[in-house]
Amino acid sequence: MFILLSHNLLAQDQSFYYGNDLSYVNQMEDCGAVYKENSEEKDPFTIFSDHGTNLIRVRLWKDPSWWQGPLDQPEGVLPYYNDFEDVKKTIRRAKANGMEVMLGIHYSDFWADPAHQLIPRAWLGVASDLEVLKDSVYNYTVKVLTELDAEGLMPNIVKVGNENNGGILTQIPEENGWEAIETVSNDWSRHAQLFNAAIRAVREVGTTASINPKIALHMTNGLDAVAWNYENRFLANGVTDFDILGFSYYYSWHGGSIGQLENTVRSLVNDFEDYEVMALETGYPWTDQNFDQLGNIVTDSDPEYAPLTPERQLEYMIDYTRAVKSGGGTGVVFWEPAWVSTPCRTPWGTGSSHDHLAFFDPENTNFMKNGGGRWTERHWYDDNLVKVSFKVDMYGQDVSEGVYLMGGILDEPIQMVQVDEDIYYHYEFLEKGTVSSYYFLNGQSVSASETVPADCSDGNGKRELEVGSEDLVLDYQWSSCEVGDPDRHLFHEVTFRVDLTGKDLGEGAYITGSFTGDPWQIIPMEKVEGSIYEYSITLKEGRSGAFHFLNRKDGDAREILPESCAPWWGTDRGYEVKEGDETYSFAFGSCDGEVVLSLDARTGFNLFPNPNDGTFYCEVNSGILAIEIFNLAGFLLERISFENQKEQQFRVETSLPPGVYMVQARFINKSHTLKMVIK
Repeated sequence: MFILLSHNLLAQDQSFYYGNDLSYVNQMEDCGAVYKENSEEKDPFTIFSDHGTNLIRVRLWKDPSWWQGPLDQPEGVLPYYNDFEDVKKTIRRAKANGMEVMLGIHYSDFWADPAHQLIPRAWLGVASDLEVLKDSVYNYTVKVLTELDAEGLMPNIVKVGNENNGGILTQIPEENGWEAIETVSNDWSRHAQLFNAAIRAVREVGTTASINPKIALHMTNGLDAVAWNYENRFLANGVTDFDILGFSYYYSWHGGSIGQLENTVRSLVNDFEDYEVMALETGYPWTDQNFDQLGNIVTDSDPEYAPLTPERQLEYMIDYTRAVKSGGGTGVVFWEPAWVSTPCRTPWGTGSSHDHLAFFDPENTNFMKNGGGRWTERHWYDDNLVKVSFKVDMYGQDVSEGVYLMGGILDEPIQMVQVDEDIYYHYEFLEKGTVSSYYFLNGQSVSASETVPADCSDGNGKRELEVGSEDLVLDYQWSSCEVGDPDRHLFHEVTFRVDLTGKDLGEGAYITGSFTGDPWQIIPMEKVEGSIYEYSITLKEGRSGAFHFLNRKDGDAREILPESCAPWWGTDRGYEVKEGDETYSFAFGSCDGEVVLSLDARTGFNLFPNPNDGTFYCEVNSGILAIEIFNLAGFLLERISFENQKEQQFRVETSLPPGVYMVQARFINKSHTLKMVIK
């Protein structure tokens, strides 16, 4: 039974920050979002506090009014948010719910990130006058903090800047826009003076304020680059008077692993012993679906925490936080867990880029009990607990009733999550030294339990469980002492292709087969060109079965096959997954194979070298229209258009600063996107 934490309990655990960024909440509520828990309307700040959040991060833009006003928003929505008054409201709500506050001052009128450090419009006249710009930074910081303190809203942490790999206050923005048209300076000795001006302001106000805030700095990059960034950009240039060495780490954008995260934090704590270390920004999705018109920006899943489900989002965030704590870090902040889908617009579209990541279901905005929102609950982090992972390989079993785990550790059967084709999984946090038993169920009834062989039974037909001091993985085949299938990760992409030339294409093409489940489902195929359709699926090596095509979603519309190409029952085609990707292609209702696509339909995209120094080569088959480079927040940074491009390999140069980017090749009917690192 899980116990919700009170505000008093939060105050007892301030040595580690369990943080969530709620900068969007005020706007979301104005846009019509009604946050709920247990289907009852509830203040979202109270929801987060009740589940253990003890730090709220909020971003401050200097004057967003000059660019956000023209957005066509629903009635009742303010023309802009993230300004000073909006930030005050967020801080007030956070403090009223017993949570501390991290104020992130972007020193920009819009998002600051590795590719965007736009000088506020009010300071453009002094953009090249470093001394005056330093005074502007200092005076602005003093004004913000002094006014917050006067209203009882002094933050506990001030984050100077946001993801400052590219420096601070470096770019001139376009007129009435949010892209850079000119870089003022890439000189870190110049940036250092601006950071120090802001830091001096925080220190001076803090000495007499009701709260003397800690100062955090913030970088983002691959885990292997964090130490280099701080050593060579901040410390080497005289920026030393800060308290928290902060970084962003997302699997989707940075790769790596939870184990690498722990090692990185431990190294930072040891090498930078004068500073606390915090993961100032992260996020992990619970689904790969998009629920509105605005594209999602955190999309890839860590293979160790796939497939994406609410339960796996929670597991990822618990393990992420345990890794930071184990490495000696002092906090984790999740970015925008309440940015839900609404009719409100951003400059890039209507809705949310985080609807698949937010802790609220997209249909009712109800807090998901089985999702990542519970990562801040303290019971996950008891030093006397270890993580026990249960896996069972159900190959060859009918699992239509679900797979469950039962035993002395549980009060009732609990359904396991399917994580691979035949693999089911569940985890528990158990006390060190626990001695108990468990077994798997093929269905919720105890009568559906496995038969555990005597060689691995506790004598009562159950599996033995002994919990030591380290995390434990228990991985077995159903009703066997054998460990899980060692080849479970040997999966290959199988493509089914059909040519419907001469057939009615009004309703497209469909496929069904044993790979769609029992009973078989009729699945639409994707048109790739002309009358040719495709469907691709990842299947386990060694699997075989039957399939056939249809030209409408109706069992009576199936193809009629000659027996010579219908090995299954004389009516269905067959497939077998061998050692590699494979394509099964046929004309509809015929034994003729090898449906050949034209060149455009097979257009691919590659870039190299990767990482690079800003100069790279693109490789395509043909028909490319443009190369577009985006930052990790989905903002378009650069576009290179082509006319009559016939070269299959060509050179691209960019002056973008070091960082991680998404490079998209646009073709006539499709696009391909690759992640790129500039060193």
